[in-house]
Amino acid sequence: MKVKNGVRACALVLFIILFFAGQLPAQMNPIYRFKKVMIPLDFHVKNSVFPKGEYDLEFLRVPNPLSYYVRIMKKGKILHLLQGQEFRYDNSSTIPKKPTLKMSKNKDEKILTIVFESGSYAKKYPLLRASYCLEYEED
Repeated sequence: MKVKNGVRACALVLFIILFFAGQLPAQMNPIYRFKKVMIPLDFHVKNSVFPKGEYDLEFLRVPNPLSYYVRIMKKGKILHLLQGQEFRYDNSSTIPKKPTLKMSKNKDEKILTIVFESGSYAKKYPLLRASYCLEYEED
């Protein structure tokens, strides 16, 4: 009896672990990935400083609660996950047809803003626009 109960308890714990481990990555839906994006400044994410250079940026959507993230990667390795925020279009004439990526820097606040737009022809998430802010260092 003790062996059967132990096996059942172990199987139940294993099932719970696998169930929740499988749910976490499945919740992040990839939208688009830009490869070899040149980031012209050294930037901060939390306590880490990343040197200027080429990075892969993968944009993700989490459905519940609705939020947007960018995965910062280099040579296939995930360096950081940064949360952004969606903002609506003011005018339909400014919507690109294909996914676009724009960067601008605010010199006063030392913030690099990355804006991702999915475009009007995107299959999964059309008409999406999200921004992400990174602190940066001047040379």
